[in-house]
Amino acid sequence: MSSTSPIVVVLDQEIVAAAHAAGENAWWLYCTEVLDHLRLPYTVIGPEEAAGRLATGDVVAVYPHEGRLVTSAGETAFDPGIWQRIVEIQQGVPVEKDGTPAPDGSSPVDDGLLKCDDGITLSYVTDRAVPPGEATVEGEFPHVYPPEAAPPMFHQAMADRLRLDFLALVFDAAAGVNLVLPWLHYWPAGVPAVAHMSHDSDGNVSEQAASGLDVFDQAGVKVTWCHCFPGGYTPEIVAEIAARGHEQALHYNAMGDADIASWGWPQLRAQYAWAQALTGRDGIVSNKNHYTRWEGWDEFFLWCERIGIQIDQSRGPSKQGNVGFPFGSCHLWFPIAGAAELNRRIDVLELPLHTQDLAWASHISIRDVILDEVLALHGVAHFLFHSAHLHTKPDVAEACRQVAAEARRRGMPWWTSEQLNSWERGRRGVQLAVSSADGELRVEITAEQAVKGAGVLLAVPGLAENAAFVVVSGAARASVVTRHGRLLLELAADLPAGTSSFTVRPTG
Repeated sequence: MSSTSPIVVVLDQEIVAAAHAAGENAWWLYCTEVLDHLRLPYTVIGPEEAAGRLATGDVVAVYPHEGRLVTSAGETAFDPGIWQRIVEIQQGVPVEKDGTPAPDGSSPVDDGLLKCDDGITLSYVTDRAVPPGEATVEGEFPHVYPPEAAPPMFHQAMADRLRLDFLALVFDAAAGVNLVLPWLHYWPAGVPAVAHMSHDSDGNVSEQAASGLDVFDQAGVKVTWCHCFPGGYTPEIVAEIAARGHEQALHYNAMGDADIASWGWPQLRAQYAWAQALTGRDGIVSNKNHYTRWEGWDEFFLWCERIGIQIDQSRGPSKQGNVGFPFGSCHLWFPIAGAAELNRRIDVLELPLHTQDLAWASHISIRDVILDEVLALHGVAHFLFHSAHLHTKPDVAEACRQVAAEARRRGMPWWTSEQLNSWERGRRGVQLAVSSADGELRVEITAEQAVKGAGVLLAVPGLAENAAFVVVSGAARASVVTRHGRLLLELAADLPAGTSSFTVRPTG
């Protein structure tokens, strides 16, 4: 099989170097992260190689800096500013001071505490909506607990939707030259989306933790339990958290309420060691920042990378009017570093946070908006609860049980942060290639590690909904599915480490 990729990303390294030399971000480099998340096969080439590749007629050339897609059939333009927009929605602007609050009073972020939502770039005016069926509050929104009314929320994952706008152009361009594009579904075959529940141990009251454990049992959810310095639960409770299958994680505290509870690399390092000692677990992979604290732009991601935290879940709302998708995503993504680090990919996944403590910190009406958007985009919905509220507020405990059931009703299983991290890193090690001959499609897959239940998707031009295929070679199940509004041929298979191949052909 030819090793030639069906997509080439054309990068002029002189332009990239000039931007970095001037201290400017080469935002267009993020194009490769967008392609990597789908595992779309591509090769990065220089401008001098592009003409030769296009002459073969079996390639889509992406010029991310210029905003062009080129095939042998023609050219399609897109906004080259899309890369900066995606990154700035997800990573925000550098947090150096309080953000500007929403004009309706629903998001009072000017509270003197630096946090993620001080860096929001989405608009409080044009990018939010009141949940369906809820009345719009006239005048100043009453930001009280529990909420008296539903505030406007960031109801759409705007960064994800921008990615899909670009990817739709890529798939259309490939179809225009009869090119089959393979990609890898975000989750196991047949799973449309997933859900995640985290818990923060604010206060470290063991009696409250015991109540939280019972509620999570009733909900049937294994959570990522983020431990907050200082203090800690009794050894019996810490052991019980692990015994019931929950993930032990860090809840980095930079709120200034203890000797090392402040913002900085030494403080993070010390709290990580504290969490290791508390839990007896050396390999803590997940973190969420207490109160979603944040300063600067990329420094915290760089600290996580340095210490070995593989997945962070801090980027989410701290106010009622910021819930939903304030950072525009329900997908796992890798951040980029600033120009000083040449905009390299930082090896820390981000798991977006969407809301916390339904029926107390956020209005219950936002639940289905979040679940439905995540389902539509095949992402992961993230709900946070605190045992302090599960213990004392029956409505919050019931909301926890209900959201667990509602996600399952939509076909969304509940995964811990550690599970999400392992799955995404495993699928990122998969390389796909496809060729066609004599009416058959041959798919070759190389996996760095085994991936059980993978959904290998083939964008076959002209595919009909009632099309049927037979797997000629390889242990796989073939079916036509819909993802992102497109009909795709899916091969459901267990992928071993190493190289495997499958051959399929249409029947009838």
